[in-house]
Amino acid sequence: MLYFCKNFRAHIKMKKILFLIAATSLAMGANAQFVLGLQGGYHAEKNSNNINGDYTAASTWLAGGQLGYLVTPKLYLGVSGAFTSENSKRFKEYSTVTYNLTPINVTDSTLTIDRTGWTVSPMVRYELLAYGNMHFNLLLSGTISQRGYQNIKNSYIVGPGTTVLRPGEYMEVPDPYYDSISTFTWGVSLRPTLTYEFSEHLNAELTLDLLSIGYISQTTTDDATLRATTDTDGNTVQPAKTTTTLYAGLNSLRELLSWESPMLRLGFNYVF
Repeated sequence: MLYFCKNFRAHIKMKKILFLIAATSLAMGANAQFVLGLQGGYHAEKNSNNINGDYTAASTWLAGGQLGYLVTPKLYLGVSGAFTSENSKRFKEYSTVTYNLTPINVTDSTLTIDRTGWTVSPMVRYELLAYGNMHFNLLLSGTISQRGYQNIKNSYIVGPGTTVLRPGEYMEVPDPYYDSISTFTWGVSLRPTLTYEFSEHLNAELTLDLLSIGYISQTTTDDATLRATTDTDGNTVQPAKTTTTLYAGLNSLRELLSWESPMLRLGFNYVF
């Protein structure tokens, strides 16, 4: 009889706990508001030499969306996904290239590199301060990013003084050897985010990557079909190199541009 009473009391106690958990979950679900948003970002820079006209240029753009919900008016949980595209260009007015093992003088030499990829980022955002329609938040974000193989092209105009090619001829040479590099990155970052409410349902969001701190692990892998090598046991392996970076504040600018997103990311969200 005593055993039955103890089990009965334990059963009632467990029911109370389960009821409390269910009630709490329902209350949070009732207060939660789902969020659907679009995000985009762009960055471009150019460095030039006013003596000979040489320059380097790079641009990055990102487009994607996010889905999440407001657990409370101040706490937001979500995940974002985006498509990224990168382009870099190096121009030299006069240079030398190798054609059929013979060095030749060229003009207007341009090395162009294009890459595309994707990124997925789970996130937690908490509001620190609100002033009118402006909300100041702190965003903790994890990111997984994959950038596919590069598309590298070298174009130039054949200069005078060569017998291998006709002077003045335009040449365009792809480079499959260096095309074989792909990059996989994961990391975590903490950055400020500004939100402006246009209405109860529509708001704009600005993420300031420039002021962030975080950690990056990046693995660069070569295509084994083009650059396969052997280990000490004679097995064929795919060359790969991993680098890690801990960054903070203004010093993170170039690291951020190279792996995750443009410096500023602007988004528009709709709260259901």
